[in-house]
Amino acid sequence: MGFKKLRGIALPEEKQGLIRYTCLTYREQPGHVQRKILRLCREQGGDYAAALWEVVCTWESVTSISGRHHVDASVLYDARKRFFEAW
Repeated sequence: MGFKKLRGIALPEEKQGLIRYTCLTYREQPGHVQRKILRLCREQGGDYAAALWEVVCTWESVTSISGRHHVDASVLYDARKRFFEAW
């Protein structure tokens, strides 16, 4: 798998990629970075913070995650956009 620039997110591809790969390596990140990711998931995901964490920290599809968490995919796409832009 590879990273593709996410449309609709007001950040350059390089910054999006940095955020994405930082999240994908969550377990290898220092504590302050892990806490930042968790805080942003709570702030931007609200009741769906756990689902948003899966969206940003795994390669699993938003569709699959939304079905398992019983949330519309559009809610997770919007939360992911806010997450990236709040980074």
